[in-house]
Amino acid sequence: MRIAITPTFTTYLLGPLIKAFHTRYPSLTLSVQEMSQEQMEKQIFDDEFDVGIAFEDVQSADIDTQTLLIETLALVVSKHHPLAKQAAIDLPTLNAQSLVLLSREFATREQIEHYCRQHDIAPNVLMEANSLSAVIEMVRHTQLTTLLPSNIAHNYDELVAITLAPSLLQRTAVLLQRKGAYQSAATKAFVALAHEVCSNTVESKALFFK
Repeated sequence: MRIAITPTFTTYLLGPLIKAFHTRYPSLTLSVQEMSQEQMEKQIFDDEFDVGIAFEDVQSADIDTQTLLIETLALVVSKHHPLAKQAAIDLPTLNAQSLVLLSREFATREQIEHYCRQHDIAPNVLMEANSLSAVIEMVRHTQLTTLLPSNIAHNYDELVAITLAPSLLQRTAVLLQRKGAYQSAATKAFVALAHEVCSNTVESKALFFK
């Protein structure tokens, strides 16, 4: 099985998915690569990957998608940040932030910029990085903030996710496959398990916020 995944999913989704797959199918092998969505679509079309996990704004008409989950991005800060005890912030507060963001080759950056244009705000982007781990380290060790899926912050004791209100920043995660591609038994099993794991992720998050 050849799997491609966009970077922000590696932190909270890839581990549970691979664990579940290996537990259920211990004799099957997986090859996993992290990459941009643009590159992923091209390589899935060229039959270099069986499955991709990315976002719903697919550019190629030759790629089929299946919805996996809707994730919410939040303002992510260090637990020592002045806003860390806030449950939610409004748009003026977001606009006043100094941010570190993923660089522009990431779909996440375009989604953030689209949200800001929609709401006529322009937070100060002081730093950017082409690595999710670098962004997280910058936030952990400075007073800079970032916008990332709230699930990522829940995996780090040093980070806090603050809801954007009243207008949530959300996006839909999808599973990508080439139209008409042969579906092996392993591929079908992985697709079914991806839906199962993502369903459990959504249910767990709902319980967390109750």
